[in-house]
Amino acid sequence: MIEDAALWEGFAAESEEHLDTIERLLSGPVEGEGVNTLFRAFHSLKGMASVLGAAGMRDVAHGCEDLLGLARAGKLAVAGGVADGLMAAVDGLRALRARVIETHRDAPAEAALLRRIAALAEGDAAPPPTLPSPPVEPLTALAMTADPLLGAFASRCAAAAAGLAALSAGREEAALAEAADLAAAARMMRLPGLAAALDQLVEAAASPAALPSLGRLRRCLALLAARAGEAAGADSIPRAARGAVDTAGLAATAERLADPPGGHAALAAAARDAAASACALGQDALERALLALEDLADRAADPDAAALLGARGPALAEAIRHAGGGGGAPLAGAGGDSRVPAGFLPLLSETARQRAAAALDSGARLYVARLAMGQGDALEAAIADALRPEAEILGSRTLPGASPPLLELLLASAAELDALSRAATAADPSRRVLLSLSVAEEEASHAPATAGGATMRVRQELIDGIIALEAEVRAASLALAEALRESAPRTAIARLSVLAGKLEGAAGRELTELSDHLRGFEDTLEEAESRLSFSLRRLDEAVMELRVVPVGTLFARLPRVARAVAEPAGKEVEVVLEGQEVAIDRSLVETLADPLLHLIRNAVDHGIETPAERRAAGKPPRALLRISAARRTGGIRVRVSDDGRGIHHDRVLARAVERGLISAEEAPGLSPAQIEALLFRPGFSTASTVTETSGRGVGLDVVQDAARRAGGTLEVASTPGRGTSFTLRLPLTAATQAVLLLEVGGHPYAIPTARVEAVLEGEGDGRPVLRLAPLLSLPETPLGAVVVVRAAAGPLALGVDRVQRRADILLRPLHPALARMPGVGGVGVLGNGEPVLLLEPDGLGGEG
Repeated sequence: MIEDAALWEGFAAESEEHLDTIERLLSGPVEGEGVNTLFRAFHSLKGMASVLGAAGMRDVAHGCEDLLGLARAGKLAVAGGVADGLMAAVDGLRALRARVIETHRDAPAEAALLRRIAALAEGDAAPPPTLPSPPVEPLTALAMTADPLLGAFASRCAAAAAGLAALSAGREEAALAEAADLAAAARMMRLPGLAAALDQLVEAAASPAALPSLGRLRRCLALLAARAGEAAGADSIPRAARGAVDTAGLAATAERLADPPGGHAALAAAARDAAASACALGQDALERALLALEDLADRAADPDAAALLGARGPALAEAIRHAGGGGGAPLAGAGGDSRVPAGFLPLLSETARQRAAAALDSGARLYVARLAMGQGDALEAAIADALRPEAEILGSRTLPGASPPLLELLLASAAELDALSRAATAADPSRRVLLSLSVAEEEASHAPATAGGATMRVRQELIDGIIALEAEVRAASLALAEALRESAPRTAIARLSVLAGKLEGAAGRELTELSDHLRGFEDTLEEAESRLSFSLRRLDEAVMELRVVPVGTLFARLPRVARAVAEPAGKEVEVVLEGQEVAIDRSLVETLADPLLHLIRNAVDHGIETPAERRAAGKPPRALLRISAARRTGGIRVRVSDDGRGIHHDRVLARAVERGLISAEEAPGLSPAQIEALLFRPGFSTASTVTETSGRGVGLDVVQDAARRAGGTLEVASTPGRGTSFTLRLPLTAATQAVLLLEVGGHPYAIPTARVEAVLEGEGDGRPVLRLAPLLSLPETPLGAVVVVRAAAGPLALGVDRVQRRADILLRPLHPALARMPGVGGVGVLGNGEPVLLLEPDGLGGEG
């Protein structure tokens, strides 16, 4: 399977979210948009599992997707046996997911479960009975509570964690009983992976297998904490665990990775257990190195992996020694020469070290060239030949865990960097192989931190805590600002001064003195609030630096996805990534992961032509897919563009009519923007046949929904025959959003300011007005203002009671019951603590 830490991290979080969504929906009646949401969730699970090579999860999700496709076509109802079958599939997927995440290996699906799902799809195809629609309640109440039972269970695990960790050294009866009780509770709460880990620890207590079992339990507890939002004891285990990892033996075996004693299967098993032991002891770097060793040993039969065994063995051995604190000091024999990058020191021969020292003493410089492997021996040789006249190659190393495999060359040269770069570019103009060339001193990541260095390692949960506290302080500041803006206190003080002036004698003087004190107190509060606002703006900037990551962490997985879709279709595509250094909020990374996956698959499957079609159109056979990010004023722009066939409006209209999304009479009157808006309707697809990636009517609606939830917009631009681009415009952070506050039926609502085009008094300028009160099931009220907003199908005029003001709101998790309702884009908290619903113009206009 793919060994990509960012990809696995994203899969763990996103798959859990999709399974939670499915389970919540299946807990009640499912119809209409709920069926579409279920379908998209299973479709996303299938796509993520396919990319990772988890065939078992893919097969179960694919079967459920087929079943829900029948429901969308009106051929069965998601109720009774169908709902029970889907819930059984959720249980099966949770178990498979836990095994896949723990082992990074495929886990086959149960044949009985697959047969059950297939039997449901082949059953009665009669249309479902008409179910009464549930009453529409006003959107004024909000339930935002996490699962208290899951949180209580996590807290119980946290209290027991230290005792469970002691089982690595002995069989304490109380700890064994507690582990058995927790396993039974985990099974009851549908946490089969955690239950299995606890059972294994009980069986292995005080034996050599206890430490690996404890490490697997720690991984499960970390997943439980992420799901419950409560600490589950994963951090307590390393402090109480007992044991050690034989890093010296594993490193010695890794050096013989091409032909290890006992074979590759035995090495993979040993590395797997050792990685789990390292997890139990809290040795994160060692765990990563051992997982990389396990992955490579496990794939030794793969020709592509076999070619790397001999080259990567020494680097992995060195990583294991250093991470485990074992032998093989990196500076041995190097005379402590800090001018040579530390990552190369253990790999250079004594002669190469002497040549490096001589080159440096003569005034030359050391350079590091990073090359992508697997692009062809001829091109790699051409680059080496181009560099040799200008530089001496001292040594090389492969980067453990890199995907695709990367090779670094250490060069010594008297030439300047520009001269070396020109020589290499002449041999590799497209930079397919030579990814970077830099001065060795700039490769600071390989060197130990110096005294007074500028970096410090901080645990992620501490950073998350700081971010959460900053949000609470900001909420308190907003509440203070709201209170100071109230006119009633000022009016009362002024009235008090008037009354004081009417009274004579001591009473009048005392009231005057009191009113002056109150006015001075109010001035002091306003000054303090002003200083607090200024300091919070600076704190916002500092906290933003803590929560941002390069967008390249998200982009890195996309070329692989594009190739996985293109190859079965016989298409050729070159993926170009731009702006990978742009920093975005970590929450936006999570929000964008699934939408970008859909955009890439959509572009390759629908937009890009086959090589023969491209040649006939006068285009190069290899298509260009460009993924770019850029920082813009107040936000981030992410764009996916291709040079394919473009969007043909006639085909879109024909398919929309065919699928019943619009009538044949409506089609001629649609504008180009309205036609392109049809692409984002649930159930729309221009594919003529159903394949692994298209024809099921899912994809672009997912992207649009994600953009809305993040407070952004999605734009499409296309020229037939020349290509299409989808542009996501997103705020800098997903934690706050600038909104325009409205009042409808006596209740506050909000609309993103980025979507507001105009605010008109009275009944507006004569255009058709959509009254919000009846749409939100609120009492009819007099029309006080019209807000013109930008929707996917064009401008939309919304009638409201009145417009209040602009404000920044803190976004909070949206309850699933509200998330399924059209027109609801999110929920936020005002400065006074009052919740407010964020309205989505596209859903209000009936497009969504």
